[in-house]
Amino acid sequence: MQLLRRQFEIIQEHALRDTPYECCGLLAGIKHPNHKGEYENVVYEVAPCVNVLYSGKEHGFEISFSEYIDVEREAKSLGYEIVGSYHSHIDSEAIPSNNDIGFARPGHSMIIISIQNMQPTAVTSWYRRESGGFHQETIQVME
Repeated sequence: MQLLRRQFEIIQEHALRDTPYECCGLLAGIKHPNHKGEYENVVYEVAPCVNVLYSGKEHGFEISFSEYIDVEREAKSLGYEIVGSYHSHIDSEAIPSNNDIGFARPGHSMIIISIQNMQPTAVTSWYRRESGGFHQETIQVME
């Protein structure tokens, strides 16, 4: 997965701003074939979203359907598509939880930023395979 440095910074800023609750957002861009013939998500726009989870925002997130549709519509107007999402984990590792697994769509990347003691400690990205399951992917930050 690739994203611009400013988009990476926006994710970190959002995570710190929303602490002690999990932040969440969507990633818009394109699916680009890499040198292995596999598709890689390239992010050009980051859309911070509101965590609308009714309770338990300290350890979970939910993006409203209407906000998802709005972001998707805006992405399409720019020639992009939703290629993934991001969210924070508060005082836990940057690995997908059971709730995260249920949220991710096949072909999407999921960035998780771990916040511990009000500081980002790890950022990982997980690709949801079309056949199911995840694999950790490298994050390439572009200038």
